[in-house]
Amino acid sequence: MLRTTTFDRNLWQLTTFESISYDKENQVLFIHFLDDTTLQFCSVTEELVFQFILAKNKEYFIEKELKPLLISSKI
Repeated sequence: MLRTTTFDRNLWQLTTFESISYDKENQVLFIHFLDDTTLQFCSVTEELVFQFILAKNKEYFIEKELKPLLISSKI
């Protein structure tokens, strides 16, 4: 089941996205960007999703924690 969370862009100071979706059974995270693109991350644990949700700087978290997963999954 895919669950979606929408963040308050002003509260979290977000400039590139405001919502994410997570499929717990398949461990797939989707980040829905404001320019209508979506990044899909596979093999993302629920723990990592919670870390992302609680991170103060979510855009930094995407760059430093999630995007490296894209590179390692292509090797």
